Amino acid sequence: MGYSMEMRQSVLKKVLLSHKPQHEIAKEAGIARSTLSYWLKHYSKSGDIKLDTKEKRPLDWAGSERIEALIKTGSMSDVERVTWCRKNGIFPHHLDQWKKDAVSSAVPRLTRENSDETRHLKKEIAALKKELLRKDKALAETAALLVLKKKANSIWGEPEDD
Repeated sequence: MGYSMEMRQSVLKKVLLSHKPQHEIAKEAGIARSTLSYWLKHYSKSGDIKLDTKEKRPLDWAGSERIEALIKTGSMSDVERVTWCRKNGIFPHHLDQWKKDAVSSAVPRLTRENSDETRHLKKEIAALKKELLRKDKALAETAALLVLKKKANSIWGEPEDD
């Protein structure tokens, strides 16, 4: 990942204020000479590298910026994607998380109205199951009584009408 703004600021101040060669300052700071040249090039273009501004963290990205980043990096290879992420100060796992967040926000969540309807339907299903169980028991009782009546008739015969 890139260097912190504090490090960039201190290295550029050393380069601009001291009389040491750039390659010595880069060596002392532990950075590549090409990196230092890149920072100086941006400084010379604008005259201000915005050293005092705060570095943009992944949490600071707005939703629209995140979507744009996902669109830009969607068709890139892994190497291109990592390079793009490094250039923009984020990690590839941030892109993956932003993608998950975007997909989960696109799927409608249960609203209170839907949950009330679901609760009502569950109560109705429970009531219907209870009624079905009661009717099943009544039917079983009726069938048992018919069987007993047939057995009694076969044992004692048909009752005579008076």
